Amino acid sequence: MYSPSLLRLTGVLPCALAGLLAAAAQNSTNYWPWQTYKSSAAAPPLLNISKSGPTSPGYLFFDQNGDYAHQYSLFIMTDDNELVWQSPVADYSAFRAQTFEGRPVLTFMNGITLSEPYGFGHGIIQLLDDSYESIYNVSLTAAEEHFVTIPELNATELYSYLDMHEALITPQDTILVTEYNITQTDLSSIGGPVDGWVADSLFYELDIKTNDVLFRWSALDHLSQIPFSDEIEFKPLGDSGKNQSIPYGFFHINSVDKFEDGSYLISSRYYCSIFRVSRDGTIGWTLQGQTGGDFKLGDGASFCYQHDARILHEEGTKLQISLFDNANSNIVSGVDQTRGLYLTLDTATGEATLDQAFFDPHDTVYARSQGNTQTLPDGHVVMGYGSTPKIREYNPAGVPVMTAQFGPGDSKVFSYRAYKLPWVGRPKTAPDVFACIDGARNHTQVYMSWNGATEHAAWEVLTGAAESSLTRSARVRKTGFETMASVPGLAAYVQVEAHGKNGTLMASSSVIVPQGSC
Repeated sequence: MYSPSLLRLTGVLPCALAGLLAAAAQNSTNYWPWQTYKSSAAAPPLLNISKSGPTSPGYLFFDQNGDYAHQYSLFIMTDDNELVWQSPVADYSAFRAQTFEGRPVLTFMNGITLSEPYGFGHGIIQLLDDSYESIYNVSLTAAEEHFVTIPELNATELYSYLDMHEALITPQDTILVTEYNITQTDLSSIGGPVDGWVADSLFYELDIKTNDVLFRWSALDHLSQIPFSDEIEFKPLGDSGKNQSIPYGFFHINSVDKFEDGSYLISSRYYCSIFRVSRDGTIGWTLQGQTGGDFKLGDGASFCYQHDARILHEEGTKLQISLFDNANSNIVSGVDQTRGLYLTLDTATGEATLDQAFFDPHDTVYARSQGNTQTLPDGHVVMGYGSTPKIREYNPAGVPVMTAQFGPGDSKVFSYRAYKLPWVGRPKTAPDVFACIDGARNHTQVYMSWNGATEHAAWEVLTGAAESSLTRSARVRKTGFETMASVPGLAAYVQVEAHGKNGTLMASSSVIVPQGSC
């Protein structure tokens, strides 16, 4: 199994660690309710789910963070509130299923995440196979790329500096990742010090198996095309930039995608802009969400503080993209609602046209950070609302058909992104079992679960007076993450077996002794 924590921290309290301590210190009634089980220590959030129409197949993928989160984990759940898999507790982000070399994998950032005024992280990108075993750790070290962090972090204890904002596997089986590098630079053009400090935004294309750098891009290297003055309206300098501890968080890269010709589509939160980056690193064009940049914005096509810009379709001079239009931040909030957008850009005419906007007119959301817009194969759209702990599915007409809420308010519990994706889990770990005695009824109650397994359909319960003489006492249909069976008699030993849809034995638990009275 993979390590739930590969980074050690000293000197500063990242948001995940702060949340864990807060959870231990405060009354549990302050937190969103969670589910518990007899056979497993898993404790996923109790999803508040509402449905108003048919939903697409697939599981919900999300991570949980924030001061009011019960457990900092990765979750795969159904849209009927059943847990499929929960990871060990750690500080994660950017969780989803992808394909690598033709095989399904799980990918996520594992490390530390720093809340505002930073809004970035340091860690590795992990790949797990369908048995939840770690197969690759993607990393970049300070020694390799001369990375610098804030002095409050002990740099000698940071193994890798990859950020949480992107971990996209390309059709070429490479991976696109982001990184934030604390760099000294001249900020006098926007009223800052000559010897100022910024959090430079970088992205890389890496070889997953070797960590070899295939492409590198830095926002600071291209100030001639994207000067600080283009951003200052949307991200005021304030008191930042004067020292290494509070660098000016300019640009703030939060997504990277790749065109068919090998160029890249990147999103800058604080420039409120989408850029096409050529293979030589130059900016091919800019779509600025308020002024248009190199495009003329059509009605309803404006955006700002956006996340998750994705290439949907390329044809000639026309490009369709999707994005998550936060329209809110820690600078401006509560004016324009958050939307998912489909935009068509025509590089020949210079027009940017709104194709479709996704929002719920009966539940206005002002998501100040994070978030994503995912297009499903059947035309449905899933939006993870980032700092607002909601996952919402829309049908192709833009009508909401499902909402799953996993926390209160905004920025108390959050998931960087959320997805709906197919997944088949085949864990190598054994099923879990718990049993207790119901003396009043002369029965033994047995609770069984198998974290991450998706293919078993039934359970068989074996009981006996000795470990060597167990016999089958019950067969029950799987009824969710945890299934309960009540078998006659006061069993001295209990074991359970998970069986597939065709009746084949898939795995057996250890043999246990039931606890006392239920």
